[in-house]
Amino acid sequence: MPATRADVARLAGVSPSTVTYVLTGKRATSESTRNRVLHAIEELGYLPNRHASVLAAHSVRSVGVLFRMQPRSVDLDDQGYVGGLRARLEAEGIRVFVPLVRAREVRKDLAALVQSRTLDAAVLMDVAPDDERERLLRNKVPVVLIGTSGAAVSDEVDADFEQMLNLAISHLAGLGHRRVLHLGRRITRDLANVYRAQGEAISRVASAHGVEVLNRPVEDNAVAGAAMMEHGRLPGRCTAVASNNPMAMEGLLAAAWSHGVGVPEGLSAVTLGLAVPREPGGALITEVSVDRAAMGRQAGELLLRRLATPKAAPEHLTMGAGLVDRGSVAAVSAMPAVPAASAAAAVGPHGTHGSPDPLSV
Repeated sequence: MPATRADVARLAGVSPSTVTYVLTGKRATSESTRNRVLHAIEELGYLPNRHASVLAAHSVRSVGVLFRMQPRSVDLDDQGYVGGLRARLEAEGIRVFVPLVRAREVRKDLAALVQSRTLDAAVLMDVAPDDERERLLRNKVPVVLIGTSGAAVSDEVDADFEQMLNLAISHLAGLGHRRVLHLGRRITRDLANVYRAQGEAISRVASAHGVEVLNRPVEDNAVAGAAMMEHGRLPGRCTAVASNNPMAMEGLLAAAWSHGVGVPEGLSAVTLGLAVPREPGGALITEVSVDRAAMGRQAGELLLRRLATPKAAPEHLTMGAGLVDRGSVAAVSAMPAVPAASAAAAVGPHGTHGSPDPLSV
């Protein structure tokens, strides 16, 4: 593997920015520091690449990963994107950080980050249609999107949602599932495009596979998910659930667990781009997702290319998803009947079960 600027910095005992100063002469360095850096370059056989030269010329020292939904911390799913981005950019001596941008002070907080030179470039997450952050940062700092805003003015990399949902539904259909609960997120004006795209794709794809989908968009909380379990069963005679709402999915699975319904023994489950536990021990649900680290690295590469050719047309890339089979989907014929206690609870006052919810394709 070719030596990087970070490798040179470590061997010379200096910061990556000092290596830049020695190479470009942009800032004075002591003779001893310069000699250490040059010796490390010679020993490692380091060749400054085109991207590194551009970064030096543009003085890009830090890239902010901007989450619009403001998680309290970077969760397991987001760590992959941020980790991939960091791996690609920190090899070039660029610091990657996650600044706090308040939901009601977006304009003020972004302006402060740019004016203080705290943020030299930005990678946007949770991208929404006509994303305000993209408009505010345009022409101020280089911007790359993980997602799409529909504006087609910035470099972006997004998942191929049609392929992702086709992979999930074909996996379920292949095991005999013909009725699937789609536990989604309630769409609001500010919700990221990913949830709209997944919601639209699942109905199209399911129809092609002869699968009926019960769409249930709910709030992002465990109680909303738990409410989907009706006497130990999924609504609408569904035998499987696919979800992009992690908190609701956790609530649904907790409710199933309380009814004695296991996964996949009692119901099958697939998550869409999420890591969600299916039992108290922490085992995860089968997941259909892009390689999050690879997408983060691709976002970093897009940024480097933008710095190298600032006037080039924006690039719009998509990445396919893969299936991580963690054993949470079983064949319909292998799934037992509803536990007796739950079935009895479902019987109405006249000895009949309530009518199932209608299914929407």
